[in-house]
This record gives sequence, structure tokens and C-alpha cells, in this order.
Amino acid sequence: MKKVLKSIILPVVIVLGIIYIVVNVIKSSPKKIPAKSPVLTESPARVYGIVEPEGGEVYVSPPLTRQVAKIYVNERASVKKGQRLCRLENSVEKAQYEASLARVELAFKALELSRDKFERNKNLLANKAISEYEYKQLRLNLELDSLNLVAARREADLAKARLEQLDLKSPINGIVYKFDVKLGESFPAGDNSRIIIGRPGLWARLYVEAFWTDRVKIGDVYQIRNSETNQIIGKAKVISKAPYLGGKVFRTNDVYERFDVKYQEVICQVQAENKNIPIGLSVLAEIKNDN
Repeated sequence: MKKVLKSIILPVVIVLGIIYIVVNVIKSSPKKIPAKSPVLTESPARVYGIVEPEGGEVYVSPPLTRQVAKIYVNERASVKKGQRLCRLENSVEKAQYEASLARVELAFKALELSRDKFERNKNLLANKAISEYEYKQLRLNLELDSLNLVAARREADLAKARLEQLDLKSPINGIVYKFDVKLGESFPAGDNSRIIIGRPGLWARLYVEAFWTDRVKIGDVYQIRNSETNQIIGKAKVISKAPYLGGKVFRTNDVYERFDVKYQEVICQVQAENKNIPIGLSVLAEIKNDN
């Protein structure tokens, strides 16, 4: 009988022991809290943009590829409209202009001679000392010399314009934000990346995705940072919003995969701690829901 009881009690004790251990392990384990999905409307939006001069950048580029012969300004200099920035090599154009001035001088002298001869022969015609045909020829020569002078002056004006276009000048009153030009180096025609001018103030042009545009309002002020270093640059006040949405195309590593993003351009006036912020700097701002 005792043997039967032992054979029954022992398994029961073992089972109870296992249950006790399992229950304690479950009690001691941390409780799992169900994760909440992020609410996009409550999280701040990180938007990116670039720094540019107030009113946008103005590019200055040469019409011809030439070497830089003379430099008149430095980077960050204030300039007036029409002020010379640099001069390109112009020996050919200068020689052509000087030759055109000589042709104007010759044409002018020829006209003076023709006019004097024509006037002196008026009395001869009246006295029939010369024929009507001869007098008509004198008048035609006068008209021809007059036209030659006009043509010579126009040619001189054109030569002067060709010469002056090799003096690169500022198209506006402003600041030379970029002047990557060195004496003696070649300046390629149409290269608009070396000389950039703009007004004194700075803008931040932000690209706000369509989902966040309702948060942005005229007059909002954001803190802006350097998008690469995260260093604080200053404050940016919203002064205008584009009345339309633009689009950007993004591609993945798969050449056949692409997706479009709609965005709105937002212009902010920058109040920077450092006045020498480089234009073209990539910046970011956090747009919060309480703005």
C-alpha cells in the first residue's frame, strides 16, 4: 500500500513543483506594453532648403572663353550696378575697335571733302560751267560718303560693344557672394558658377512636403541649422509661400523604381548670427505642430 501511495504522491509533487516554477517565472518577466503607432500630425517635420541672397542669385558669366587679365573686386565686396568686376583678355577686340575708329575718321574726312566740293560747284552749275550730270554725280558722292560715315560709326559701336563685353560688370547693386576668379586663368564662356552677386539680405528657400504645408504660415519663425553639422545658424521667418506645388523625382538602386514627391517652396528671411554664411548652404528646420 505504501508503495502505491509513493508512486502516486511523487508525480503529483513533481507536477506541482513545475507549476510553481513556471508561475514564478511568468510573474518575474517584464510586462509587454503594446507599441503605439506614431502620429504624424503630432511629430515635428524636418524640412530642408538652401541659403540664397534676398531676391535670388544673379550670375555673371563671360560671352567668350578668355583668360582673366585684370581683377577689380574681391569676394564679399559691395558693388554698384555697372561696376567692373574683372577684365578678360581683349587684345583682338581692342585692335578691332581702334581700326574702326580710324575708319570713322577717314569716312568723316571724305564726307567733308564731298560736301565742300558739292557746295563749291553750285555756282558753277548756275553759270553752266559744269553739266547737270556732273553736278548730280557730286550729289551722289556726297550721299554715298554720308552713308559710309553712318556705316563706319555703326561698325565702331559694334566693335566697342564687343570690347566692353569682355569687361564683366555687376548687373545690380549688391554684394559679391562668390568670386572664384584668378588672374591669368581661363574663364569659360557661359560658366555661371564662379561669380554670384545678390542683395545684402539672406533668404532660406525651404522645400516643404505637401503633407506639412498646412502647418507653415506667414510670420512663423523657425530655428535653422546646418544640415551637415547640425550647427545652429539663426532664425528664419516665413515671408512667402509658393501658390503651387512642385515635384521632385527620387530613384532607388533599382533603375526602374522611382517615386515622386510634391513640395511647396517656402521663402524665409534669415536672421543669422554669422553674417558670412555661404550661399548655397544646405539647411534644415523643424516645423512643429504648435506653430
